[in-house]
Amino acid sequence: MKRQNLFLLINLGIMLVIGLAYIIVNQSVVLHDDEDKLFGQKVDLINGQQLVEIPELSVSSRNIHIIDYKWTAVDKNEDVVGTVYHVIIKNDFPLAGTDLDYGVMEFLVGIDTYNEVFVQYIRIYQSSWAVVGIQKYIQDNYNGISYLSVNDVPSFDADIVSGATENPATVSTDSVKTMIQDVIVLHYNLAEEDPYVDIFGIMDYDLSVDATFIPTEHITTKLIVSDQTNELGYIYSITGRGEYQDGAYDTIVINIVFDMTGEIVGVLLPEETYNHSIGSYGNKNKTYVEEYVGLTLNDIQAKVDSNGSQDVTAGASNTRALIDALLEFFVSEVN
Repeated sequence: MKRQNLFLLINLGIMLVIGLAYIIVNQSVVLHDDEDKLFGQKVDLINGQQLVEIPELSVSSRNIHIIDYKWTAVDKNEDVVGTVYHVIIKNDFPLAGTDLDYGVMEFLVGIDTYNEVFVQYIRIYQSSWAVVGIQKYIQDNYNGISYLSVNDVPSFDADIVSGATENPATVSTDSVKTMIQDVIVLHYNLAEEDPYVDIFGIMDYDLSVDATFIPTEHITTKLIVSDQTNELGYIYSITGRGEYQDGAYDTIVINIVFDMTGEIVGVLLPEETYNHSIGSYGNKNKTYVEEYVGLTLNDIQAKVDSNGSQDVTAGASNTRALIDALLEFFVSEVN
């Protein structure tokens, strides 16, 4: 064999050995798993804890927002990197020809030891045009953001292709943000604010059912608010069912709070009974009902009439129409 060829073979052998060694050394840092991608390094998930069970999907499944599992993430030295939560979201948009799990989004949400939030999507079963937008939204906004800044993340239209303006595709991205906010509340054990403390200005209040009140078709309860000695006001709960998005129907509850002079001091849309679209749509409707604070019962109909068909935002207008209808039912049924 010529000396030149032998030299080339030796060099080739050296390069192969170096290449093989590089692959072996770096194989351990190739990020295959979602939890690794979450923190940008190899981690192990330990101390798993199931928080709730995921309900079986059916044709009657409504909006689902669940934090079902949590783990501690540790690195190769077994040092704690952060906490990981598994979350499931399902928006119940009807779409002909799709499976029961259409609308499901599955994520890992990580909060590291520096109080930074990371999100890694596992599965997004939505229209293909929306998937790209949702992925972009997550990558641009939740890659090491401080948990204190999550509330400031703006609403984002997932339809980045056509940029729809009449009916922006913000419902899914708003749902992601709401779910991340729920993870933060759970992780830091943050107490939810009591709206009645803010409305009446006292911590120690009592709610009791007004036994003289007879429920109507839409007004389900009347509660009396009192402190240790005096009645402070009363709360009516009004409920009804209506369309909110592309043929999907469900119920909402409105709580109208009066003081003892008959002035409306609060109008609330409790999240636990608000079965319409959340996120920016829901927030715009919460802002809308605040316009009735400071009015009296006799002012409600005139306020509804003056607002007319004014749109909150295209996707929220169905719920807005239901709110207006329930306010009108309240006026007619409470008298």
